[in-house]
Amino acid sequence: MTPKTSLDYIEKTANDLGVSHIASEVIGDGRFYLWSGSSRREQHHYGKHGLVRHTAEVIQLCLANDAILGCGMDKRELFLAALFHDCGKMWDYGPSGPEGSPNYDTWVSMPHKRSIHHISRSAIQWSLAAEKWNLAKPATIEAYANSVDVDEITHAILAHHGQRAWGSPVAPKSGLAWMLHLCDGISARMADCDSLDLYGSSK
Repeated sequence: MTPKTSLDYIEKTANDLGVSHIASEVIGDGRFYLWSGSSRREQHHYGKHGLVRHTAEVIQLCLANDAILGCGMDKRELFLAALFHDCGKMWDYGPSGPEGSPNYDTWVSMPHKRSIHHISRSAIQWSLAAEKWNLAKPATIEAYANSVDVDEITHAILAHHGQRAWGSPVAPKSGLAWMLHLCDGISARMADCDSLDLYGSSK
């Protein structure tokens, strides 16, 4: 998908699932559409618009695999976990160039990546969004019945790299977490192959 079709897909899916208000916490960040998915050319989804493309791929893969496998997962939880899982990369990476004149063709790692890391930041941003929209404590019985499991989504975000050695503080322990981890891996590894064809190995 192109960057524009990726964003359009995310916005339409959020609207179809009735979670546009929550999704706006990521989509409404002006960096989301522009940002890179990594800081090295040979890594997945490097470069301008890399993050929105990767996020759309992971959402699409999660929803498609749930349908193919007949898992019957909550589509809103799948969507929100996939949408928020890498949003912390907007803090991990930044465009090169002087302040006020960013060069979106070249990306670098920021101090945030070493001190906090995108997995933790993504979980933080999800928690803030959930609190803002009262997802954990619905005001009415009807709202409670239509709510999502905030902790389940938090777990999936924290576990999406699969193991501690790969940056996740916890390993996947639920169907949602495994689905996100595996679909994230498909998107990332396929893009890695494309990057290696273009730029070769960094070793």
